Amino acid sequence: MRASGRPFSTRAFSTRVELPCTVLCGTDAVQKLSGTAVRIEPASMVLRIAGKPRALPRVGEKVDLDVHLPVNLEIAGAKDLSIRGLIVEVTETDDGAHQFVLSFRRAQFKDRNGGSELKKRKAASPSLEM
Repeated sequence: MRASGRPFSTRAFSTRVELPCTVLCGTDAVQKLSGTAVRIEPASMVLRIAGKPRALPRVGEKVDLDVHLPVNLEIAGAKDLSIRGLIVEVTETDDGAHQFVLSFRRAQFKDRNGGSELKKRKAASPSLEM
């Protein structure tokens, strides 16, 4: 048997996004900022924070952030991409916003409402005892 065509799509892939996110930074991650993820790649991302918050993350600082993914209730509930990253670059844009480049090792998906979907499914399914 022989298949024709290419096994993988050759469509262009873009890492540019515009997704809202919540950033926790500062000592003990007590400062909460709102931002926008503008690029996400396997080990780095670019985050934009508009306005003039009191304190911004600095190069070398670790931050926790949740990127709020679009909701499709037919497929899954509200999810966040949770990342703990290190600020490696900070720039100010022409419009006064600040752009941050973060590096990270891994990101994980989590339910926005808390609790794992897998745990909810297991709790809803009956258990069998022998």
